[in-house]
Amino acid sequence: MRKFKGESIFMTFTRLLRVAGAIFSLFFISTSTVQAGTLTSNEYQQYYHHNIEQGLMNDVQSIWQDSSGYYHIYYLADLNYKHDDDGTEWYHVKTKDFVHYEKLGVAIPKFQNKWEAVATGSVIKNTNKIFSDLPKKAIIAYFTSYTPTGQKQYVAYSIDNGVTYQPYSDGAIMSASSAKAHFRDPYVFFNKETKKITMYLAEDDKIGVYTSDDGKNFNYVGATVLNSGALNGKDLGLIECPNLKTMSDTTTGITKTVMFFGANGYNYGQTSGSYYMVGHLDNNGVFVAEQQPKRVDDGSDYYASNYFQTADNTNILSIGWLGNWGYSCKKIVDANNEQSYKLGSLSLAHQLNLTKVNGEYTMISSLVKPYGSLTQTVKDTINTSQLSKDNDGYYQLLNAQRWTSQNFYLQMTNKKKGTVCGNVHLSFKQKDSNVELNYNADTGYYTVTRQTKNIADSDANTEYNKTFVEQSGVVNPNVFKLHVYTDKTSVEFEFENSGRTYSLLKYSTEDDLLFNIETDSENDLFYSMSNVDNK
Repeated sequence: MRKFKGESIFMTFTRLLRVAGAIFSLFFISTSTVQAGTLTSNEYQQYYHHNIEQGLMNDVQSIWQDSSGYYHIYYLADLNYKHDDDGTEWYHVKTKDFVHYEKLGVAIPKFQNKWEAVATGSVIKNTNKIFSDLPKKAIIAYFTSYTPTGQKQYVAYSIDNGVTYQPYSDGAIMSASSAKAHFRDPYVFFNKETKKITMYLAEDDKIGVYTSDDGKNFNYVGATVLNSGALNGKDLGLIECPNLKTMSDTTTGITKTVMFFGANGYNYGQTSGSYYMVGHLDNNGVFVAEQQPKRVDDGSDYYASNYFQTADNTNILSIGWLGNWGYSCKKIVDANNEQSYKLGSLSLAHQLNLTKVNGEYTMISSLVKPYGSLTQTVKDTINTSQLSKDNDGYYQLLNAQRWTSQNFYLQMTNKKKGTVCGNVHLSFKQKDSNVELNYNADTGYYTVTRQTKNIADSDANTEYNKTFVEQSGVVNPNVFKLHVYTDKTSVEFEFENSGRTYSLLKYSTEDDLLFNIETDSENDLFYSMSNVDNK
C-alpha cells in the first residue's frame, strides 16, 4: 500500500488557490482534553453518532417505533466496564433522525429475578394478546442471561412504553442443555400462519426454532443449519443475534423472507460481521435458505445489528454496533497510555432494500445521511488536465485538513477515456491513526488498511491492522459516486452506484484529520466537504 504523502508540497499555485477554502476557511470545534482512566472520559467520544454515556456498548437489541414517530433502540451497556459490578444490561434511547438521540436509561437491569448480566434478545408487542394476562399495549422482552449453570432465556414486560421492565415469571423459561452449550440471543415474532409465537435461538452453527401458544412454554420444531455442509464447504463460525424480516423486491414486488445474523467471515477473507440470507419459511416457521449468505455491510465493524421494518415491507432501517470482539474489549488507551473505559457507539442508520441482481437477491444499502447537520461546506472541481503526475505516477487531486466530524461526497469522471478507470486512493491521516482505501475502477475491488497507536494489546492490534479486500460492484462507471462519513472513531463509506457500504472503527483521540485523494488515471474530481455538527 502506498504511503500518505500529505506532508510534501506538490501542488501548483493555481491548485493551492483551489483548495484554499478547504484548508484555510475551516474552523474546528475545540474540546477540552479529558484523560482516560474513568468510566465517563470522552477521549473517544463521537460527535454525531450516539455514544454510550459510560462504560462499554455492544449488541443492538431491538428497534421499534411509537405513535409519535420516535424510533426506540435498546443496546447492551456495561456501565461498570472492567470495574466492580461488571456486566451488561439493556440501555434505552430514542431518536427521530438517527443523529439526535434522547437517553432514557437502563430498561432491563442486570442481577435481578435470578438472572445475571442481561444479554441479547428482542421485544414483541402484545397486540395479539398471546399474554392474556397483560394489556395489548404491553411490550414483551425475551433475553439471554449467562448463569453458572448455562445460558438461559428470561421474559420481562413493560407497560410504560418500554421505559422499564418487570419480570414476567419467577425464573428462566428455557435453559441450555449444559453449562457450555450455545443457546442464546432469542428473536421472537408472531407467526400469522401458525398463530403462535416463534423463537429463533443461536445454537453454535445453527439457529434452533421453537414455537409457543402462550409465550412461555416453547417446543422445538426444527433448525436452520449454517455449518460448512450447508454453506458450500465454508462455515461462518459461531452464529449469533438471529433476526427475521419480510421484504418485497423493489422491482418485481415479490415477497421474500430474509434472515439476518451475526457471524465470523474468516473463511471468506473477512472478519466478523452482519449477514443475511434470502429464503422462505416452512409450515413450522423454520427458515429455509434459497441462496448463500451475504454481508449487510462489508466493513470490519458493523456487528450485532438490528432491523426495523417499514409498513410496506420495501425498506428496512438497520443500526449496528461499531465494534469488533477482536479488539473492542481489549486495552484501548489514550495518548498517555492510560486505559479507556468509555467505548462504543452506534453506526449511522442504513436503509436496506431487496432487489435481484444477476439472478440473485441482493440487499441495496444506503446510509441515512445527516444532511440537516452539515455546515461549513466547501465544493470544487479538479481537472487532471491542469495537473501533472508525481514521481509515483499519481495525480494529487486534493489534500485538505478538516475537522474529524466530516462528510465527503466525491464524484469522478474521465473525459478522455469515457469511464472512470485505474486506481483511486483515499487516505485519512491523524497523529495517532491512519485509514486508507484504494479502489481499482477496472476490477471494482478495493483494499482497506488502517493503523492506530492506541491499542495496547499485541493480538488485538494485529487483528485491527488486517488488510481487507472487498468488491464494490462498481466497474468502470461513467460517474463514480462515493459518500464518506468520518467521526472521532469511525469511517463509513457508501458506494452510491452499487448500494454497498463499509463501516469501520478508527481509534483516534485527535480532532484534526488530513484527507488526501489521488488517482493514476485521468479521472477528474468533483468534491463537497462539510462539517457534521449535530448541535
